[in-house]
Amino acid sequence: MSTDIDIRQALRVFQIIVEQGERRGNRHYFKGIYATSGFDGYDVELTDEKVTLSIYFHSRFDLGYKNQLDKEAFLDRIAKIDALRKSKASE
Repeated sequence: MSTDIDIRQALRVFQIIVEQGERRGNRHYFKGIYATSGFDGYDVELTDEKVTLSIYFHSRFDLGYKNQLDKEAFLDRIAKIDALRKSKASE
């Protein structure tokens, strides 16, 4: 388990993807990231097919990745999507 994940940021990004993304089956897709949630809404998942961030009840999480470059690219995408929220708020 990694400790360098901003859970609040990840949850904001999840919401952005659900609101602005394209629905693909049971997932939403936006700017390279897929978002899904459990049937009860307590568990959410963000993935780019190389990295998967699973967020559980009480902000527990698992981050699965094969190499550091994939992880960094994923976290960069998350940050860029979150920055869209900030730029939209300043308009």
